[in-house]
Amino acid sequence: MTTARRLSELASRHRRILLAGIAAAILLAVAVPVGMTTLSGRWGDRTTPSVTTKGSPAARPDTSGEAARAPGSPAQSTADRSAAGPAKGTESGAVTALVGSKIARSVWLGVEVKDLTAASDEVRRITSSAGGQVLSEDVVTRPDPTGGSPESRPGIDDRTGLEVPPVGIDQARLSVRVPVGKLDAALAELARLGSVSYRSSQAEDVTGTYVDTKARITTMQAGVDSIQALLAKAKDLGQVISLERELTDRQADLDAHKARLTALDRRTTTSDITVSLWTSAAGVLAPGDDNAFVNSVTTAWTAFLSSVAVIVTGLAVLAPWILIALAVAFLLRRVLRRRLTSVGSAPGGTSATTADPPGVD
Repeated sequence: MTTARRLSELASRHRRILLAGIAAAILLAVAVPVGMTTLSGRWGDRTTPSVTTKGSPAARPDTSGEAARAPGSPAQSTADRSAAGPAKGTESGAVTALVGSKIARSVWLGVEVKDLTAASDEVRRITSSAGGQVLSEDVVTRPDPTGGSPESRPGIDDRTGLEVPPVGIDQARLSVRVPVGKLDAALAELARLGSVSYRSSQAEDVTGTYVDTKARITTMQAGVDSIQALLAKAKDLGQVISLERELTDRQADLDAHKARLTALDRRTTTSDITVSLWTSAAGVLAPGDDNAFVNSVTTAWTAFLSSVAVIVTGLAVLAPWILIALAVAFLLRRVLRRRLTSVGSAPGGTSATTADPPGVD
C-alpha cells in the first residue's frame, strides 16, 4: 500500500494533525540553525565563566582575552601612548637615557600550610621586614554563625580589575606590596611557609609609557608657565577670562599626567604579591553534600534554557516570513475554492454522480 493511499484512508482530523506535526518539525529544523546563527553573534565573544569548587584554593585570575583592556597591559600602554600623542624624538631619547628601564612586576603565589592563622601572621611579618605593606587580607578559619562570612565576598584584582574567587573555609588571601629590590627575598621566605602549589609572575616593560608621560609633562609645564606669564600682563577683562579658562584646562591635564607618572613610579619601584593560603581541610566536602547532583541539575537546566533560547530566537527571526507564507496560503485557498465553486455551478457542468450503465438494475 503506497503512502498516498494510506494518507487518503486517514480521517480528515488525523490528516490535519499529521500535516501540522510535519509542518512543526520543518519549522523547528529551520528555526534551530537560524537561532544558533543569530545568538552566536551576540554570545560568541563571551567567555565561559569558570566554576570554582567550594573549598578549593583561590588561584591566580585568568586574564586571557582581557589583556587589551587590563590596566597597565602592553596593549593598554600602546593605546595610552597613541592617545597621549607623539612626543618629540629628541626629548624622548634624552629622557629614556636618564630614566633607564622601567619594569613592573606582579606575582601570584599559592601555598598549602598547616596552620592558617600562623601562616597569615608570618606573611605580615615578612612583608613588614621587607619594608612593604599589606593591602588586603581575608582569613577564614570557620563559618560565621551570623552569616557575615567573607566566603560570600569575591575579591577584585588590583592590577587587572577582574573578579577573583571568594575566600572559602580554611583559606586565606593576602595582597601585599614590597619594594622591587626585596621581591625575590620576600618570595623565598613566603615559599618556606608550606608546600608551594603554584607560582605565577608577570613582568611588563612600561619604559615607553613612562618616557612619553614624562616628556609630555615637561611640554605641558612649559605651556602652563607661558599662559601664566601672559595672564600676569593681561589688562583686558575678556582676555583675562579667556586665559584663565585655558590655564585651568591645561593645569588639569598636567595634574592628570603627573598622577599617571606617580602611579608608574609606584608600579616600577614596588611589586604586588597575591598570596593564597589554605590547609588540607579546604576542599573536603561535608558528609551528605550533594554538590555533584546539584551541579548536574544546574548544568542540565542551563542547557535546557539555552536550547529554548535558540528555538525562540529562530522563531522570532522567521516570524515575518511565517506570516507572509500564511497570508499567501490563505489567499490561494480562497482563490481555488472560488474557482471550484464557479466550475461546479456553471450550466452544463459535469455531475459528480456517474449514471449506471443500461441494463444494470
